[in-house]
Amino acid sequence: MDEAVRRAREAGTDLRGVEIKAAAGGLPRSVRNSVCAFANTQGGVVILGLSDSDFRPVPVDVARLANDLASTCAEDLEPPIRPDIDVAGVDGCPVVVALVDELPAGRKPCYVRRRGLEGGTYTRTHDGDRRLSTYEIHVLMSGRGQPRDDVAVVEGARPSDLDEDLVAALLSRVRRRRGPALAGADDEELLRMHRVLVGGGLDPSVTLAGLMALGRYPQQFVPQLNVTFVAFPTINGEPFGDGTRFLDNESIDGSIPVMVAMAQAAVRRNSTRRAVVSGAGRQDVWEYPDEAVREVVVNALLHRDYHPLAQGAQVRIETYPDRLAVTNPGGFHGDVNRSRLFTEPHTSSRNSYLAKLLEDVEIPRTNRTVCENRGSGLVAVARELRAAGNGEPELADRIRETTMTIRSGGYAFRRSPQSEPADAEVVPCQRTETQVTARARPSPSVPAATDPRVRIRELLAGGPLPTRTLAEALAMTPQGALKHLRWLEEAGEIEQTEPARRSPLNRWRLTEAP
Repeated sequence: MDEAVRRAREAGTDLRGVEIKAAAGGLPRSVRNSVCAFANTQGGVVILGLSDSDFRPVPVDVARLANDLASTCAEDLEPPIRPDIDVAGVDGCPVVVALVDELPAGRKPCYVRRRGLEGGTYTRTHDGDRRLSTYEIHVLMSGRGQPRDDVAVVEGARPSDLDEDLVAALLSRVRRRRGPALAGADDEELLRMHRVLVGGGLDPSVTLAGLMALGRYPQQFVPQLNVTFVAFPTINGEPFGDGTRFLDNESIDGSIPVMVAMAQAAVRRNSTRRAVVSGAGRQDVWEYPDEAVREVVVNALLHRDYHPLAQGAQVRIETYPDRLAVTNPGGFHGDVNRSRLFTEPHTSSRNSYLAKLLEDVEIPRTNRTVCENRGSGLVAVARELRAAGNGEPELADRIRETTMTIRSGGYAFRRSPQSEPADAEVVPCQRTETQVTARARPSPSVPAATDPRVRIRELLAGGPLPTRTLAEALAMTPQGALKHLRWLEEAGEIEQTEPARRSPLNRWRLTEAP
């Protein structure tokens, strides 16, 4: 609790995992929303008895508040929440503290009973609670069981829409490796066993898993189930001063094995590299290790949400001067221990039939399959990145989507003395002429010598903006940006557009007479 109060005072606002209320007149009704939001995300701390403005103690009836909080959590929420509630001291005064744990995947979502599932389910943002959308509720509900969206029939798709070479390689492989039970089956029987084909008669239907893994052109039937690749010139995605928005931009279509190969090529095309010469040999070392990129892209395509509500969203691959980010629709599925994702093998596949199928589907011209389906992919990614000097990968679950971020700063940008033999000769980084010119330009969005408060004034000169947009333009966290925003507000230079400080409609604007 001491750490939570210190951080809140430093930031001047509530935090993603901390909700503070004065509660001088009794338990605020909004506390239910916060407890619900913490249970649906990663847990958090509720503190009652501190001022909403400066987080200093206010007089409260701690015994009554503790009892009311326990009753509200048990009676007003579904499923009932029973936080660990205690009375502690801040600056010598008593406050009520409640530790709310995240619910297991099989019990989510938590919602406020009187508002119902659609109107009373919340998630936690950086400084408040946000009501979940219908799709986000679906994502949480799907964690209660095993979805079967990957074996849904694709309307209009027929066996002739499958790639003959991919199918032939699959059938050959399963006959060699899956034992005598499959060796004697005919082609159609094998495809039915792998849920590529379903339905009876002479005209079987193709499943979504079969089409995505083996289709000649799946986007003919599901146009948005593809990959988009964008290389941004600046760290926050803003264009250069001359209007250049992208260094590279590609829509990647095809089956999953084809999209994986094309995505790897796009990342490599927009990455720096250097050659390490040791003795008589030379090795090209890329900014983002090939194996790590392949595994992350496969992970995104394999574990994305294929439910009809999510079929309008693509897997997105974005490169910036300082990082690579891969985003797929759908949050974590199943009982996932976030703290051990990069250290222990773990498998909890949203698309179990697709995962099983991709074990035997080969990436064209590589003689290797798309995935192993052993739950060790993220562990291998972390190991590969550490060895290359990129540091730990970052995985963010925002319920409606998941983003894996790989930081630059590996071989292409700094040299680790332990990573190369003593006699290695390093050839400088190489990039195409266009890319060198573009990356050499300074980013107009974050001038190195500009005070953040000056930049905020410049941004707000174009009209009101929310905290998150300003933070992104400053390349800061929302909490970091709020320090400068509060300073400018106290100086009378900016103000908020709404009377309620936590209103979702709130924006920052310049005052008329600073």
